[in-house]
Amino acid sequence: MLQFLRATLSTVGHVSCISVLVGTNLLVAVLDFTARALVKIISTVTLAKIEQDSRIPHSERVRTFQETKDCVVYRSNTGNNGGSGPDQVLDEVETLKKTVAYAKSTKQHANFDLLGDETKLTELAHQLISNEFGGTKPELLAEDFQFLFPVVGPLTKTQFLDAFGQFQVNEAFPTSSANFYNFRVDPLEPNRIWCMARGLYEHLGMLNFGASGFPATGKKICLPPQCFSMSFDEAGRCYKLTGGYNVDRSVGDTKGLGGMFGIITALGGSLPFPEGRPWKRSLIWEAFALRAPQIAMDWKYLGQQSSTNKEEYKSLD
Repeated sequence: MLQFLRATLSTVGHVSCISVLVGTNLLVAVLDFTARALVKIISTVTLAKIEQDSRIPHSERVRTFQETKDCVVYRSNTGNNGGSGPDQVLDEVETLKKTVAYAKSTKQHANFDLLGDETKLTELAHQLISNEFGGTKPELLAEDFQFLFPVVGPLTKTQFLDAFGQFQVNEAFPTSSANFYNFRVDPLEPNRIWCMARGLYEHLGMLNFGASGFPATGKKICLPPQCFSMSFDEAGRCYKLTGGYNVDRSVGDTKGLGGMFGIITALGGSLPFPEGRPWKRSLIWEAFALRAPQIAMDWKYLGQQSSTNKEEYKSLD
């Protein structure tokens, strides 16, 4: 009886919380829609356009498997249903050979010697990293270079160089170790190289971020594992840099944030926009993905307990 009352009380609480969450979400959605509609009208009338909104992020320049399935070679017995379904795991070596051959068979990439050359692409990536991703050596970047992180970007070459100069990262973290590793050419996009990083930073100098400044604290900061990629053109210049994509938010001191947002968070800073703050579940997610299922789980558990008790009573008889 006590468990039944507890489940009933819990259900009433969850339903009440769901009502508050859904109602608040509806109010926020109305305000959000109204604000965006007004901003759109004002922007249109006053020609107050955001230049970045018109900039299209670079897509793949070397297209392979998107155009022909013959480029992809799979490892056998890697399909679903215990291996009986369509194979899912690439044979990376053989696939890379085929994608490079296919790309070079086209007029556009016939003389693209870097394709699939993991040694050379890795060297170019190392050179880029050792020069602050081109921040201290701009000639490593293509003129149409784009910096594309989870929230920031795409930034042009000029914008990226200006932003890098403002941060003064080396002055703030002179002993930092970004710890890049696992450099691998993308077998499906053979002019692109991927790598991981698990950085360790020690805050020993002033860090400038916009209008904010963070004096040295001596604090050591472990960042979560992050994924990066660098795409190169025929001249060996980087035309797209992606990174800061956290692949495990339970690791590190940044509450799941990568890049500079994570560092600011680890230093105790709080940015004024939600994109720069640790992840927080939405109102609707909590209402329908967590609380509603919890009601069903509570009553299912109660039913199981009731069945168990009945069986125990029968055994005593």
